[in-house]
Amino acid sequence: MSMQNIWAPRTPVQNADAAASFSVEVSPVAGSMGAYVTGLDVTTIDDTGIAELHRLLHTYKAVMLRQQRPNLSFGDYASFGARLGELAVDPFVEPPIAEHPEIMGLIREADDTSYNFGGDWHSDGTYLERPGGLTVLWGKDVPPFGGDTLFANMELAWETLSPAFKQMLDGRRCLHAATGLGQKAPITRKGDYASVNFGQELDRIAHFHPIKRTHPETGQRALFVNQAYSVQIEGCTEDESAGILQFLFDWAQSPAMTARLVWEPNTVMIWDNRATTHYAIADYGGFRREMYRLAITGEVPE
Repeated sequence: MSMQNIWAPRTPVQNADAAASFSVEVSPVAGSMGAYVTGLDVTTIDDTGIAELHRLLHTYKAVMLRQQRPNLSFGDYASFGARLGELAVDPFVEPPIAEHPEIMGLIREADDTSYNFGGDWHSDGTYLERPGGLTVLWGKDVPPFGGDTLFANMELAWETLSPAFKQMLDGRRCLHAATGLGQKAPITRKGDYASVNFGQELDRIAHFHPIKRTHPETGQRALFVNQAYSVQIEGCTEDESAGILQFLFDWAQSPAMTARLVWEPNTVMIWDNRATTHYAIADYGGFRREMYRLAITGEVPE
């Protein structure tokens, strides 16, 4: 299938409202998605700024807010996340900060050779009944190079499938499953992030979700499968499902669908899990990396 002429023209955006309390500059990362943003301070952002941020997320799917304050506190960070939606507590990872259980620490020392958390194409929490909505990631201490984050535009991935293939997939569901990594914790039967009891063993969590997902705010359709958690297509044999899913994974991860966002010091990144998958690259051996994540609870996919 030709990949030509499938993107609408995009140009850098500047806020033109003289009454706004900010002046935002936006630099797109790639033709598919992604943008670097300056002019939004997470410690002082007002309702107008939050509305602008949501608009940017609808357009670019993942945005990096650069030039944040070097002395950003955990309280400031959590307060900013709460402005974006209901904060969640991850069921698989014990929080590093007792005062803020919603903050997940992602810390890798310079000599660490353990598993790379996020080192597979995925969308956060798709094994839950209510998968992740937005994710907020703060790069508190980042390497001088390496450690970039790859993204795939899953709305573009759905849009560019052939009509016949979309017709075959439309209305079908896929099973998403996970058993957790490292510290495990049981979660409620509803499959959300609530009622966490750390230290107890966790059985496999699994939920069916539609392969074609509709964004609750924009109405855009997206391909909603990912390599980490999507297990089997409902109504297909294991062999049939494996072949179809592998094609969809490869399609979504092809270069024309993706963007590579580069970390800088004092950066906070936000992405929309409803419309993207992502991959954390662990190519910074010999350097320390300290990051913190907030998860914004999503909704049952439709």
